[in-house]
Amino acid sequence: MTGAKLVSIPAADYLSLGFSALERGDHQEALNIFRRAQEKGRSARSFVGLGLAFQALGDLPTARWAFYQALEIDPADRDANLWAERIGRPGIATASTARRTSRFRARKDFLEINENGTWRHFFIKAINLGLGLPGYFPGEYPICKGTYLAWFRQMGELGVNSLRIYTIHPPGFYKALDEFNSSGGRLFLFQGVWLELPDDSDFRGTRYTDYVRRQIREAVDAVCGNADFPERPGLPHGAYRSDVTPWLAGYVVGREWESCAVRAFNDSRRRGTERFAGRFLQMEEGPPFEAWAAETCDFLQSYEDERYGVTHPVTITNWPTLDPLVHPSESTYGEGLRWQGYQVAMDTCNEDEDVETFDPSKIGSRRGAGFFASYHVYPYYPDFLNNDYLNHKSPYLDYLRELKRHHGSQPVVIAEFGVPSSREITHWQRDGWHHGGHDEKAQGRINGLMMEAIRDAGMAGGMVFSWFDEWFKRNWVFLPYEFPAERNPFWFNLQDAEQNYGLLAAYPGYPAMRTTLGGRREEWREAAILYQKEHGPIHRFNDGFDGARTLARLSAQHDEGFFYLCLETAAPVDFSRAHYLIGLDPGGLGEGELTLPFGCRAESPTGLSFVIHLAGEGKSRILVTRHYDKYLNEGTRNARPRPSDLGEWVPMQNITNHRRISKDRSRFYPSRVFSMSGLRFGSLDRRAPDFNSLSDVRVTGSMIELRIPWGLINVTDPSSRQILWMEGGKKTRPTEGIGIIACSYKPSGTGLLAAETGRLSNLTDALPAEFSSPDVRLYAWEGWNHPLYHTALKESFGIYRGYLARIPE
Repeated sequence: MTGAKLVSIPAADYLSLGFSALERGDHQEALNIFRRAQEKGRSARSFVGLGLAFQALGDLPTARWAFYQALEIDPADRDANLWAERIGRPGIATASTARRTSRFRARKDFLEINENGTWRHFFIKAINLGLGLPGYFPGEYPICKGTYLAWFRQMGELGVNSLRIYTIHPPGFYKALDEFNSSGGRLFLFQGVWLELPDDSDFRGTRYTDYVRRQIREAVDAVCGNADFPERPGLPHGAYRSDVTPWLAGYVVGREWESCAVRAFNDSRRRGTERFAGRFLQMEEGPPFEAWAAETCDFLQSYEDERYGVTHPVTITNWPTLDPLVHPSESTYGEGLRWQGYQVAMDTCNEDEDVETFDPSKIGSRRGAGFFASYHVYPYYPDFLNNDYLNHKSPYLDYLRELKRHHGSQPVVIAEFGVPSSREITHWQRDGWHHGGHDEKAQGRINGLMMEAIRDAGMAGGMVFSWFDEWFKRNWVFLPYEFPAERNPFWFNLQDAEQNYGLLAAYPGYPAMRTTLGGRREEWREAAILYQKEHGPIHRFNDGFDGARTLARLSAQHDEGFFYLCLETAAPVDFSRAHYLIGLDPGGLGEGELTLPFGCRAESPTGLSFVIHLAGEGKSRILVTRHYDKYLNEGTRNARPRPSDLGEWVPMQNITNHRRISKDRSRFYPSRVFSMSGLRFGSLDRRAPDFNSLSDVRVTGSMIELRIPWGLINVTDPSSRQILWMEGGKKTRPTEGIGIIACSYKPSGTGLLAAETGRLSNLTDALPAEFSSPDVRLYAWEGWNHPLYHTALKESFGIYRGYLARIPE
């Protein structure tokens, strides 16, 4: 193979792009751009850019550091000297332990808010906010005050009245919330207290108790503007001086508790019944975990009262896996396998979905602001949310109603719900409310219908998940194929549902997407031209459509989420007269399938792993060689291209739901499998009539543009150029580039087969023109450690806003 020119951008171009971002007001995005420039080499100007971005975002200590870094490299830099002097050193703010404010309480069915001395129901219309910006894990706390403030304004436009965070955010979050609400905004806070599981499943162990209470104290102190945290790996730090208790609606303790940990703790206490009577909360008889939960929430309110003379409503996270309901459709994992005739060794605990219970309805208030229940409830998981309600008109609504009936008058909040706008489906739902597979329009509509169901079920409100797309996340379907795991935040996977929940897209590239699939040649100006020719095709039919089958140019480019191709023909594309194949070899080694499909009677000049078949809407798809397919080779620990001339091309599939058996063994629920191979036609230009956020292909005249997610062609990490290569204990191998060929044929009208040419091959044209191994080109690119991205409100934002506007507070 011959190598294509390495796609490389000079550091100066990144600097220019970074300062352009500052002019546009995209200060958070500019941070990554200047850091990308520093991958090419540290310079005074890159640190000045960082300093200006941090200064605009309200992070003055870090801005000061950046300007001094610039001065170490170039003491004469005018901007660094000017701003280092202008910022100066901050004064020392003093903390206060004065009595704080509380405007909320948990009462019958709802939380209540005190406004002008009158208590009234408050229906929660909230959104969940994470920490993982592109390029960062949450524990790096990358979000700055200016970004929070801009987001709060957008949340106000969305129509939410609250937001929920999972843990303490940087001081800039609380400063921004204080500033936003003090300036006329209205956004209440549900502060989370993040708790990891105890290593030994002993929730009452001394070390774990100390850890839990420290997490609670720190969260309360931060909210009250009375905390100073030193720099600690993976934890927030800084001076917290913004008292946001006037806008604090409540505390949410913990996480989705795993059933194995809860079961082990209850077993260690011999599953005895316990009671709890604290200063603020009490619990009737229940298993040890429930008593621990009540005691933990009581500790939070007690600390609030002792330290600040106030309490706020409190809850502890729960989810359907631990709900107090019985689900007849859900047997355990081991039982299901044994009843199918498998021998199962159950030496370790399996995370079964209906074997353990945590019932927060037993927790009640003695005094103070009260307790409310909260659940994360998605319509597609666990499987019993479908299988228990297959014959119901509204499975999601009926589950919520059953849950609410169990809790009686206790307020119940659905603290997480939503569907992602990902390319692939990763869990099936009866009504099409799947875990993924939705374009942005469908995401907004389904989220709105779920919020209406939450209201109709009598819940106290809902918190949609989530505000923005977080690249660090991984779903179980793709988790084995996104590695190295520590580099997951550096690239975006449109296939992975967990990365695509946001109403605010965090999309690769800056200042906009690489291509809109809009037929704009200027969007391909910087692309690498792999092949180009001006002469006619290999074979002419002289039917007036030889130009559509003549390949003129093939170009490629990429960003942090996608590999893009543009195939150009000599005349406008007509799929009734011309089909196209683009072969890909992500390893660049030529190890793969040689025989081209669809009766072409031709061999590729290099071994291929993937073939993109372009045959029109509803017919176009991408195929993979059998030995490199993740679905067919799951569990074999052996997935890599193998030399072959057998033409073993298969569609790519993923299993979303495994087979289930009901508790009484009377009913089987089938597994669910979805194809990933189909290619969607449409534009990514939001102004275009055929806009679809999941578009893969668009044809404009003689241009065929493609957007291919990296993971779809088994690239496990484009930022370090790693591809899937499972063999001998290895999982990946580096690639020097992607080998690419293209060809065309005339469809015969019989299925998708090629028409006979009367020659040895049924191909009508090919790139490279000689169609020989030495002429095959590689597309190569540089890796990166700081991804470029931009943010944009999804179409789902406006649709969901319409639903919220119709739901009274």
